[in-house]
Amino acid sequence: MSALGNSVAGIVWPWIVLERTGDPAAAGLVAAAVAVPSVLFAFLGGYLIDTVGRKPMSVISDIISGLSVAGVVLVDQTLGLTIAWFIILGIVGGVGDIPGMAARSALVGDIAQSSGKTVDYIAGLNQAIMGVSFLVGPALAGVLLASMESSWVLVITAACSFIAALLTTFLRLSKREMTEAEKAAAAEANALNLKALKSWGQVIRPPSIMMLAILTFVGVALVGPFLGVLMPAHFQNVDQPFLLGLAFSFYAIGMMVSGAGIAAVGTSRRRLVWVVAIGVEAIGFAMMAALGASWLVVIGCGIAGLAGGMLAPLQMVLVTEETPEHMRGRAFSLFTAIMQFGGPIGLVVASGLLTALSIYQLAVLLVAAYMLVAIWAMIRGIQILPTYVATEATTTAVGEVSPESEASS
Repeated sequence: MSALGNSVAGIVWPWIVLERTGDPAAAGLVAAAVAVPSVLFAFLGGYLIDTVGRKPMSVISDIISGLSVAGVVLVDQTLGLTIAWFIILGIVGGVGDIPGMAARSALVGDIAQSSGKTVDYIAGLNQAIMGVSFLVGPALAGVLLASMESSWVLVITAACSFIAALLTTFLRLSKREMTEAEKAAAAEANALNLKALKSWGQVIRPPSIMMLAILTFVGVALVGPFLGVLMPAHFQNVDQPFLLGLAFSFYAIGMMVSGAGIAAVGTSRRRLVWVVAIGVEAIGFAMMAALGASWLVVIGCGIAGLAGGMLAPLQMVLVTEETPEHMRGRAFSLFTAIMQFGGPIGLVVASGLLTALSIYQLAVLLVAAYMLVAIWAMIRGIQILPTYVATEATTTAVGEVSPESEASS
């Protein structure tokens, strides 16, 4: 429900900013103003997830997110929305959205433990559901925007957040008792001192996590300009807005298909899954760069979606396995922060390059940069990932173990 609400909001939010301000640059200004606090929320949220607990933070985050969206409707109907209000409410929404995404990801291991399923299965199923949300959300937003006043469409988003919070409270998660050594490590990492800061270094220390972090940052920084600038500009130039929407739909469908595939077959053959996913993403990205051939771009998005549907569950599995139980919230928050920070950096760099290059030249440059990173990622993955890992219906060191307050959940 949270993913569905966010996908609807992703369409409605820039629409209503433009509608209320009349300034096309306003949406970018609001996004930039919200980006920096969002990164801070990601790091603070990681600490809270590991101390307050994954399930409580997921519920709290969804409630805050829902209240911030409801606040947009309330302010619009009473005081009137301005850029300042958009920034304030966007920052409040970030307090809920950013830690919430990390908390839900961190819950995957707990849900696998409680349900008797593998982490692979839950991670793949989660990605398939995300694909459905990305497919349905924008279409639903378009229909609602055409039939009702724009701010009231956000009521749907708020409702999704509140329903998600309610559903999460009904999760019954098994509890694994920590050993004395684990309790001591958790107490040290969660204390408000310098050692707690050093725990962030421990999170990214495993080679596979470092590799994923680098690939995530570069991927977000390079793909962001494609989705946010180059593709919209091209399809606007050729007057084919339908194909732009179709391209995003193809991406969601690809994500659904491969996510379901991962849920079915798992990620036991780690190197194979990694190499195939990186290779498929490189092919899709290269096709997306062929902006002069619109249908190649659409098909390329579908292929990139297939890759995303493989990489995201594999990342979730690796982070769950490689990160100590008491620091898992920080690990997933780290990737949330990277995604929040990498996109704006890519957009800023791309905007600067567009003063000297056309959108078509920049597309080729971005793909060339990604190919270099893809080659490195393939080689590095072959070096550090095991050929085969046996998956079981339970996972190591997962469950509701962090705070005492979760013992009764």
